This record gives sequence, structure tokens and C-alpha cells, in this order.
Amino acid sequence: MFGRPRWYRRIFTYKLINLYAILITIALITFLMLIFIERQIAPTVFAIAEARTRILATEAINRAVKEKIAKNVQYKDLITIHKDVSGQITLIQINTIEINRIETETTLEVVKALKEITMDGIQIPLGSVTGSKIFANLGPPINVSLYPVGTAHVHTSEAFEEAGINQTRHKIILDITAQVRVVRPFLSSSVEVKTNVPIAETIIVGNVPQTILDFKQ
Repeated sequence: MFGRPRWYRRIFTYKLINLYAILITIALITFLMLIFIERQIAPTVFAIAEARTRILATEAINRAVKEKIAKNVQYKDLITIHKDVSGQITLIQINTIEINRIETETTLEVVKALKEITMDGIQIPLGSVTGSKIFANLGPPINVSLYPVGTAHVHTSEAFEEAGINQTRHKIILDITAQVRVVRPFLSSSVEVKTNVPIAETIIVGNVPQTILDFKQ
């Protein structure tokens, strides 16, 4: 039995090389197109991801603080109001030790809440990058990873609001700042999340004194 002629083998080898070259070219063009598309849609994807991350993180922080911190705090545990013999308020004194404890506990709860929302990341439908409301929820999902950055920063502030004739609402507020990193392959950005959560308040009848002792600035 005779083998195939040499010229046939040369033609077959030449066609095989051409086929490989075509496949490699197609793969290279596809790869370059994917990179081009990725770079074109990346800013839009990041803008959407950052907006959603900020909403998710803010909701998680507010929920954690209200459920784990605020419901266990009473105004009288944080504030002592001193009055004179006629019943006029002369001094509002802050319980700094209790404030410090609440800030520390809040920091731990915020970090825990951020870890829970960042474990699964977020998914953005490809249709969202078109800006069309019709196609916003269509298309394959684009996965975006989220990572908490460092720890949260918690500070206590206060606010006085008019609540009626000769009445003032005094609020104690937790000012919370945290960072979440939004990550896609080869790209990342940080989102700063800020929220304010009131934890205690009361109505003060009469004039509010100018002196507030030991309040943390």
C-alpha cells in the first residue's frame, strides 16, 4: 500500500498552517475587541458600581447601628442636664466615657456590616451601561467585587433644632465614615461612604445654655 504523494502532504501541511494562522488571528482580534469593549464600558460600569455600593453600604450601616446600637441607648445615659433652683437649665454635661464606648461598639458593628455586603459583591446587567431604561435589566451580568478598606471612623456630634415655642430638640448623632473598594480585573476604585445616624434625643423646655461641658468636638 502506497502513501500519499509528497505534493499532497505539502498542500495539506500548508492548509493546516493557514488554518492555525486564521484561528490565532481570530482569537487575537477577539481578545483585542474584548479589551477595547472593556475599556470603553469600564467608566460606566464603575460609575454604576460605585453608586450601588454607596447605597448598599449606607443602608447596611444605618440598619446595623439602629438595630445593634441605637435601640439600647437612652438620652439620660449620655446627657446630664443641670438646673438652678428656679428650674432653668444652667449646664448640659456629656458622659464622655459612654460616648467613647458607643463609638467603639459602633465601629465594630459597621465593619461587620460591610464585610457581610462585600462577601458576594454586586452584579450589574450589561444593559445598564447603555443608559436605556428598557434594557437596564437585560444582558449577562458583570461581576464586581467589593472589599472593605481599613476600619470605619465614628465620631459623635450634636444638633439643636427648634421644636416649638420655647422648646428645643437636642439630638446626639453618630457621624460614620467608611471606605469600600470596587474591583474589576486590572481596575479598582475606592468609594467613601458617609452617613449620620441619630441615636438619642430629647425636648428641652426653656433656654438652652451656652455651656455644654465635655462634649467631643
